[in-house]
Amino acid sequence: MSVIDSYLDTLFAPYPDTARMREARIELRDMMEDSVQGLMGEGLTESQALGRVIADFGSLEEVAGELGIDRELGRAAHGAHSDTEDRPTLDLPRAQEYAAAARGVQGFSAASIVLFVLCPVPLMLAIAVHGTVVPEPAPWAIGIGLVLLLVVVAAGVVLMTVRGARLAGFEDVTERTSRPSPEVRRYAADLRTEHARTRAIGGAVATTLWILAAAPVVLTAFAADGDSSSVLPLYGVVGTLVMVALGIAFMFSTSWSSDVAETLLATETGEESLENSSSPAVRAIAAVYWPVFAGVYLGWSFFTGDWGRTWIIWPVAGVLYAALWALNSALERPEERRPAR
Repeated sequence: MSVIDSYLDTLFAPYPDTARMREARIELRDMMEDSVQGLMGEGLTESQALGRVIADFGSLEEVAGELGIDRELGRAAHGAHSDTEDRPTLDLPRAQEYAAAARGVQGFSAASIVLFVLCPVPLMLAIAVHGTVVPEPAPWAIGIGLVLLLVVVAAGVVLMTVRGARLAGFEDVTERTSRPSPEVRRYAADLRTEHARTRAIGGAVATTLWILAAAPVVLTAFAADGDSSSVLPLYGVVGTLVMVALGIAFMFSTSWSSDVAETLLATETGEESLENSSSPAVRAIAAVYWPVFAGVYLGWSFFTGDWGRTWIIWPVAGVLYAALWALNSALERPEERRPAR
């Protein structure tokens, strides 16, 4: 059960990764799964059972004796005492206040990234409306398209700025300068559990859209039948960018609870989007990634006129995006381990 695994990852994160602790984690997972199955047998849904088991669990210290990890927890507590005693505790009301604020600005995040992805669309549509790309698009089409592109980018920047301003009062949470109380840990776990189904559906829809995003380009390239003057491939690229943007919108609109839970628990699990990465370089690359590839595609296509082959850039872009995601996970890993020191 991924919810239990995520909860246990958070629970065991502050402690040394010893063989005994790994065994205790497996034992505790089995115990929690048995409890979930028992509650489901009594008529509860899986989400209700998971929520009750996690809420009733308490802390790792309460079952340390049963799991035989008193010594490991004692050593970890002694080593971490000087670090944790200087960090203020994040209480439940403050966590709930942040969760409400973060949910309220989730739309700003989604809309801004969608605008960044779609910013080349006005330029491509202006050229397509002109009706030809050979020998070259009309200057008025390029001029209007570029102006609209800049307007869309500016709108995205404004939305990101507004989002940052609305969360400006929560540096103690977003900068992870406070440690979550047991109540906050349970609240974060409940958030994940309550919205797990919606998050899974949103992720599935987004992934499907991203996989199929190359279809409009491929279909319009075949429809153009090698005609270098055809504007059909431009409409295909527009369709691809729209599908990518829709996928991002679905992902952002359904993942807010997971993002909030990760922030409250002061841990990174690798599920955060690239646009919310702790690395400024990764955030910058992610913000312009798809628009840049769209520009490369258009430049290559206009220069060579080989619209039937240049579509290959989109599968390559997808593979490189996955590599960027893996790089982000590698960069985040030291932060994940920091609490265990």
